[in-house]
Amino acid sequence: MPGVFAEATLTPTEILAGDSDEFVIRLVAGPDYPDQPTRIVLDFMGMLGTSCVTAECNEESGYVEAYVTNPEITWTRRCWSVDRQCFAEQGDRPREGQRMLVLDLSAGIVEGDVIEVHWGETLGGFGPGAKATIVVPRPDFEAFIDVRFFADQEEGVPDLARSFVGYDRPEPDECVRLTYRVKPREVKRLRLIRQVEGARLIPFDRFWNVAEVAELPAVAEADDAATRHAEGVFTFARSDVQVTSRELPITQTPRMDDVLDGYNLYWGDVHTHSMYSCDCFTRAALDMTPGDLMVFARERAGLDYYAVADHHDCSGREENKIGRERWEATLADVSEHSRPGEFVVFPGIEYRATQERLDGQPSQMRGDTAIVFNYQPDYDEINQVELQDMRAVWEVLAGRDFMSIPHFHGPGNLPEGVWWVPEDMRYEPVLEIHSDHGSYEREDVLENGRAMCKHFREDRCAVWLLQQGYRYGFVANSDDHKGHVGVNGVTAVFARELTGDAIFEAYRARRVYGTTNARLRLIFTGNDQLMGSVVPNDPTKRLRIEATGESTLKRVDVFRNGEQFESFRPDGISFSTEMQVREDEPSNWYVRVTQQDNHIAWSSPIWFE
Repeated sequence: MPGVFAEATLTPTEILAGDSDEFVIRLVAGPDYPDQPTRIVLDFMGMLGTSCVTAECNEESGYVEAYVTNPEITWTRRCWSVDRQCFAEQGDRPREGQRMLVLDLSAGIVEGDVIEVHWGETLGGFGPGAKATIVVPRPDFEAFIDVRFFADQEEGVPDLARSFVGYDRPEPDECVRLTYRVKPREVKRLRLIRQVEGARLIPFDRFWNVAEVAELPAVAEADDAATRHAEGVFTFARSDVQVTSRELPITQTPRMDDVLDGYNLYWGDVHTHSMYSCDCFTRAALDMTPGDLMVFARERAGLDYYAVADHHDCSGREENKIGRERWEATLADVSEHSRPGEFVVFPGIEYRATQERLDGQPSQMRGDTAIVFNYQPDYDEINQVELQDMRAVWEVLAGRDFMSIPHFHGPGNLPEGVWWVPEDMRYEPVLEIHSDHGSYEREDVLENGRAMCKHFREDRCAVWLLQQGYRYGFVANSDDHKGHVGVNGVTAVFARELTGDAIFEAYRARRVYGTTNARLRLIFTGNDQLMGSVVPNDPTKRLRIEATGESTLKRVDVFRNGEQFESFRPDGISFSTEMQVREDEPSNWYVRVTQQDNHIAWSSPIWFE
């Protein structure tokens, strides 16, 4: 219906990440605006930190007010929750899924009438405005607000935010996308990441965005030539480059090449989400494709390997599936961006069985699990109705090159004390001890603990499984849903080369350790065998620990059978010690290293059996 709006504008058109402002959407009625009750649905992007729209409380960030110049017009404004699939009621607190404003207007609007929506209404200095996202995932990033016009006031909702098999999203009579650029803030700190080949210096703003720095001499000096990439990161050919900051704080990772017996350390994040995940799109309108995230992971996060694991409920409702078209697009992105020796990318999904199976029977769910493939399965392979729970996944996919990684924020509904594992633990060699949901090492944790809203079961943490006799290595992933991959959880692997086969072999041997984000170099051996090993029991157990952090180390804790055995107080950025423990009983051991900035590394255990 062209001509419904003669003009549609948004101010401001530019804002710094994390800033608050009053956003004004101004719509001028055109000659074809119908003389009848109409509906305008404003769909707001809700990436990390963005204010949700609300009409509940005028002291809330994101409070919405409407203005109409024609005094004969009346209207109602209501906030629609995609998560709950209903309008917000009195007393509702806005959550991520509350991202739409529905404005119902009476008949009588004529050409030239102005309809304004003020998102973050400041009410003459009383309201706090609306906050822009803190994430700037690419240099040209623009957030958006979609203006969806419906001539029939009975249409437009319910709105599930996207179409999928069995459901078509309401089609507006006219849709206008209004955009505003979100820019990174000023540079606040520098981080030098040393990789096996070369190094990169990242100028970060306060929110871990890449700040805009045109030339290296503006912030630092280096003894090697720097190349500035399009993503704003400075790269060096030498991994041993020496960089001196002019004024800003700087952290530097230790070297990662040939750290022990010819092994290098490679860093990755294999549990992340793109716009192809149902919750990312419905809650936040995330616009990052898997390919976009792969660029971010390599250039901005400085990762060596990476996987997108979008949500996919193999046997459940269609809205919870990735879908054939998006899966094939994911595989195409993997093929385009994966370059062995430089940057390795794996396809993956996050598996969760539905609460109720399609046959009407109640489902047994072990909990959320990332599944990563070292090959490219077609859609029919990952979408089999037989994949009713994790036991079926292991059975159906047996013999293929994949691994599953349990994630404890979604704990499942198995009875207390019940846990499933595959018959062949090569299919599930590690567990996710940390993600952006916090630490799942044990129930009581200090640094990088869990927020109160996070799910926790005592029998869904690393120590409980260790004490039950299960052999898992410890890894960390971000579980990012907001375009900030490789920030809130990364894993180091000991491998001789950067290939998919070498990375998978390291995971299956449990030669891995997880960190909250710090590129902390950690070597832990037992009787000269590297972390992850099963060592013949010996009455003399020789434990060696070497740790070098990005900042000063606060403590090094040693655990025997899941309980604290020894604690050290390092003095400086590095620590090393050898312990000799005399005992006849079999036991398992792991190490936790904590920096003064609260960043943590957890080694995989060593089992003396």
